[in-house]
Amino acid sequence: MHHNRLPVRLPFPGLSGLLILLCILSTAFSAVVFASADDTQQPIHIEADRAEIDEPRGVMTYTGHVILRQGAIEVRADTLMVFSKNGELQRITAQGQPVHYRQQRPNEELIRGVSQRMIYSAEDKQVLLLGQAEFWQGPNRFSGNRIQYDPAAERVIASAGEGALSGNQKAPRVSVTIQPKTNQKPRSEPGTGTTGTTAP
Repeated sequence: MHHNRLPVRLPFPGLSGLLILLCILSTAFSAVVFASADDTQQPIHIEADRAEIDEPRGVMTYTGHVILRQGAIEVRADTLMVFSKNGELQRITAQGQPVHYRQQRPNEELIRGVSQRMIYSAEDKQVLLLGQAEFWQGPNRFSGNRIQYDPAAERVIASAGEGALSGNQKAPRVSVTIQPKTNQKPRSEPGTGTTGTTAP
């Protein structure tokens, strides 16, 4: 079955990482998970199977294979909502199974995130991934029920979330995997000035 894609360009200059999207978003997701300064000045381009514009409320809703792009940021979701006030972007929310956020940073570091829901706040330019969230900052991986990404500070905060999942089950603990750097130079031998070799 073929879908009639609805490409939409938005002039908002503030998205940096959705979403996450979402996601998040993003990269996330300057700013989400979420972008470099160049990305935040790029127009937002959205494709979806269906778009609904509620101009009085300042709400735009996109459903069905939604793809959001802004510069090096890409968010993929089932549903995405853009909230604005007086022509200014306020926030973007995305939902999916899951929401995918991706951003290629200028330093060639790839930022990726997945979650059930992603929120991008234009005010503080941060990406929030909620529900079975996973986040990759280059080779390093974070997982938890709630992950917040601050692109400007390159800071990731992961938490298990509040409350139990059901009954006596507790929310899953945070998991972090840090990969060692591989470009370290060999250490010199003490007092020789050489790099791991000795005279015969």
